[in-house]
Amino acid sequence: MTDSRNVFLFVIWSKACAHEAKIAEEIADRFHVLRDFRVSWPKRHFAENLAAFYGWRSWHIWRNKARKCGTGPFRVIVVEDPSPVWKRERDTYGHELVVDANVYALKQSFRALTGRSNVVHSSVTPEETEHQLAALDSPSVDPIPFRPMRYGDDSRVRAARRRVWLGIALDVFIPLLAAVLSGAAVWADIFVFGTACAENGLVECAGLVLAVVCGALMTVCAIRLKPGRGAHALAAAFFLDMAIREADFILDRAFGACVWPWALTGVTVTFVAVTVRYAKTVYPGLRTMRRSRRFPLFACGVALLLFVSQSLGRAAVWQTLGVADAIGFGHFIEESVELFGYLLMFVWAAPHAFRALRRRNYLV
Repeated sequence: MTDSRNVFLFVIWSKACAHEAKIAEEIADRFHVLRDFRVSWPKRHFAENLAAFYGWRSWHIWRNKARKCGTGPFRVIVVEDPSPVWKRERDTYGHELVVDANVYALKQSFRALTGRSNVVHSSVTPEETEHQLAALDSPSVDPIPFRPMRYGDDSRVRAARRRVWLGIALDVFIPLLAAVLSGAAVWADIFVFGTACAENGLVECAGLVLAVVCGALMTVCAIRLKPGRGAHALAAAFFLDMAIREADFILDRAFGACVWPWALTGVTVTFVAVTVRYAKTVYPGLRTMRRSRRFPLFACGVALLLFVSQSLGRAAVWQTLGVADAIGFGHFIEESVELFGYLLMFVWAAPHAFRALRRRNYLV
């Protein structure tokens, strides 16, 4: 006799069709399959049906979800777990739920297999299974009429909205804060310390510290996270090479002239060797990095550091504009823009590293 508390469902959305056979086979190996069927929803009603399926309204979210998971026919597999293992986990909205660890772990492995977290779905609680089966078994499946079936606690909807607005505020506030901090460092370098952005000035040292911290974080990620080791090795090589470039005057004073190119070569060769050794992890790791919320800040920081600062640092540009001390002014602008770029890269690298190290599966 089937115990309804041990029944769960898996949904393989249309954009996971390339992995459908493997996913279905693994589900059949792990659980007792009760039903296996396909569902077709009209494209124009797909977002509305998703809202009914998941049980709460948020039209812009479901339109985005429909785009990511695909609007074609999808496969539903209803299973029974004969020996569930119940444990506490937090859902996407931060609520603590008692879920079946077997189903939850298998869903996470499927998402790692597909490389996307939104093309395979599974219910993890009996209440969720009951609600979603009711939505799928509606008499008029073409389309399922929207019914505002919600979980008892609608505060998760409000929490999701708060997170969206907080994320937007942070996306605006963080670049402004980085600009203010870089400006404050330049002001202190000129008017407090009197070093005028020289090699031993505050701006140069701040850029060096940020590059070292980012390189260290990426190195730790490369050591501890095998799924994205190649990508993190490349990122670590970039940051540490920038740190050596910023610390060239320290290395030359400590070990003699022209030492920093050898250090640069050694770091690059070491991390490139790691990247080649784990070449299969480069693309998945870079793809996960790109999906990070603040990756555009990192891209802007790289552009500022490698291109904009070098262009604005040319004395010929400022001589054309009639600046008296074109060489000194160009150096001042170059170091200021570089520090701003380092700050933008840091506000991506630090949260990304901590989030990746905290996750059980980096690629999910």
